[in-house]
Amino acid sequence: MKTLSEEMHYAPVVLCLLAAAAWPAALCQNPVPIQFQTSPVLVRTGAAAVLDVITVSSALSISWVSPSGITLGLWVGGQAVLNNAVQYTGRITITATQLQISPVLLTDTGNYTVIVDPGSIVGMRKSSGSVLLHVFDAVAGVKLSVPPVALEGSNISLTCTWTMGTETSMSWTKGGTTISPDYRITVTGNSLVINPGNRSDAGGYSCMVYNLVSATTATASLTVYYGPDAPVLQQNSQANCVGGGQAVVGQTLQLACTSVSLPPALFSWQQNGQSVAADQVNGGVLTLQAITTNQSGQYVCMARNVVTTQTAKQSIGITIVKTCLSVGAVAGIVVACALAVIFIIIGIILLLCCRNRDSRLRGDKPNPSSAPATQNQPKQTVQAQKTQPPARRPPTPPPVLPLSQFKALPRQHLPEKRPVQQLRPERKPQPKRSIGIVQPSPHWNAVHGPAHMQGPAHMQGPAHTLSQHHSHMQKQVFRSRMRY
Repeated sequence: MKTLSEEMHYAPVVLCLLAAAAWPAALCQNPVPIQFQTSPVLVRTGAAAVLDVITVSSALSISWVSPSGITLGLWVGGQAVLNNAVQYTGRITITATQLQISPVLLTDTGNYTVIVDPGSIVGMRKSSGSVLLHVFDAVAGVKLSVPPVALEGSNISLTCTWTMGTETSMSWTKGGTTISPDYRITVTGNSLVINPGNRSDAGGYSCMVYNLVSATTATASLTVYYGPDAPVLQQNSQANCVGGGQAVVGQTLQLACTSVSLPPALFSWQQNGQSVAADQVNGGVLTLQAITTNQSGQYVCMARNVVTTQTAKQSIGITIVKTCLSVGAVAGIVVACALAVIFIIIGIILLLCCRNRDSRLRGDKPNPSSAPATQNQPKQTVQAQKTQPPARRPPTPPPVLPLSQFKALPRQHLPEKRPVQQLRPERKPQPKRSIGIVQPSPHWNAVHGPAHMQGPAHMQGPAHTLSQHHSHMQKQVFRSRMRY
């Protein structure tokens, strides 16, 4: 019987022979295929981590190794053989293709290795693969803090905090819209800073803290205090009198003052620099009853914000008059005056038309002395006569001079017969003649004919000739004056 030392002496030789015989077969084998259903495996602490491997179903054994190199157990012969590793005690479950760790701890994070032994499967050899298990602490305890008093124009900072969560990230939203940094908004760490703040920044804000396995959102409402803005003054039932005046004596005057402010502004009034009694002020409305002219002046409304401690004021001038003429009343008076003037002008025109008609009717009556002369006048002369003033009376003919006075007058030729078209005969200076026998003029011959001058009875002396001439001149002057 050979001792153990002798057998050990021949062991290297036996191994060498076996290796030489198995070497050609080893060169023709492929590794067992190994895949993982999920890689990496992400899980939160306290949950169950499941590592699924996909490989040949008839493998001889499947063993699992922890990130630290400790064999957790194996599946062989249709049953699990576990290794009592201290770190995983009571938390390991092995099946044909799974390794389950429950509950998983944050320290379980790492790469886990699976080793598959195909056994007697021809053409395959043992192989291994690894999968990453990533354990996170879930996000919890998220809280969003906003400043209790945020003023417009100042720095406003919002802070988001949380109590649990690893490898976290953050995002900010307002009203469901993601907030992007700009020249006023800065995101630093877990804070959102707005500088300067604006009244439009008020609203609901949300911060979401998340990692690969969880997400939690916190919401808060931001109130931005502002104002007061410049007050706006309004007067009820303003008179709008022409020439100035916003109210009438005896009426009730109300002045309303409004200002945009948060919280609502407090109002006070001053008249000509003096405070108005508080019983006359209701909010921003100043009421003055049975006003008098002494209450005219400058009214000032002052608005004050108790939070922002800011003030704003606005003034209005009120003139109280005894009598008020509105724009409509003045317009009515002007229209009435214009209509009166128009009616007066129309009346004058109608009166003149009536007088002209009466004058034309009087001018159409026949005149024995002027009828022969007007029958042959052209239409232009008749129209000129009709335009003469109706009130003009014909001139009185001159008195008949005695013969003795007529002889003393300078001798003149009788006027020649003028055309009827001329309204007035042209008077030309006549040369002076010595008193003697008057020579008959062409007009004389046209009227009396040359037969009257024949015979000695008509030429017996200058007295007879002058008497006839004087009588004829009186007739011509009378006819001339009657004509005009």
